[in-house]
Amino acid sequence: MFPMSSPAVAFSLSLLFLLLAAAAANLDIGKTLSGYSDFSDFSSMLNETGVADQINSLQTVTVLAVSNGNLGALSGLSSEDKKMVMSVHVVLDYYDETKLNKSHSKHAKILTTLYQETGKARKQVGFLNMTNTGKSPVVFASAVPNSHIEARLVKEVSTKPYDLSVLQISNLLNVASVSPAPYVAPVASPPRKVLAPAPAPAPASTSTPTPSLADEEDVSPASSKTKPSTGSEPTAAADAPGSEQKSSAASVPCLASTILMISTWAWFLLTMI
Repeated sequence: MFPMSSPAVAFSLSLLFLLLAAAAANLDIGKTLSGYSDFSDFSSMLNETGVADQINSLQTVTVLAVSNGNLGALSGLSSEDKKMVMSVHVVLDYYDETKLNKSHSKHAKILTTLYQETGKARKQVGFLNMTNTGKSPVVFASAVPNSHIEARLVKEVSTKPYDLSVLQISNLLNVASVSPAPYVAPVASPPRKVLAPAPAPAPASTSTPTPSLADEEDVSPASSKTKPSTGSEPTAAADAPGSEQKSSAASVPCLASTILMISTWAWFLLTMI
């Protein structure tokens, strides 16, 4: 008997723990399904979407497998949607027929799927409702409200107690038909140029506006007649044609009176002599 402090005992315990850990993580869903030809398409889709590698990295999982004739709903879906649908068929807990027969309930039980762990699930797409009343077949349905997507349990396919269980269901749980589009962060738009507010209109002035130079020049004919004339600017009366005739008529009496005055002085001088 070795004492507890012996290096050999410590090495043996460490080796035992490593073997147990390796055995617990030793899942191979592809190898498990390879013995069942009815699930060859389902197995291929697990590998194509990368879900198989995620299953193999888990410690406890239940796979809800669908036979080859019931995968038509996947055609036409994008790679991301296919991966979402396949991930919903992976329950993060262990269920076999023995456990299901002991878990009858009047109320549906909520199951967490692999898709819920991705952080992309919205509106309960990553959850399933399992109804197991014991009076009818077990039903798995999407937890999305009013989705009406459900499938019934057909049979148990393969089990590795408390690590891996494969259960066959009647049809595909096509949650892509009710799943909202994944959230995409909005792209920030460039800042808009802020326009300066228009200046407020000036209040109407109550005082009489001062006429401008143009206003002074643009006068009516009536106002120009009343404007006093200057030496350099002839008046309207002087420019009129009738004004020259009036001036000539006024100069005739003046000339006659001048001649008369000269004649009078001449007569006066002659009488003096």
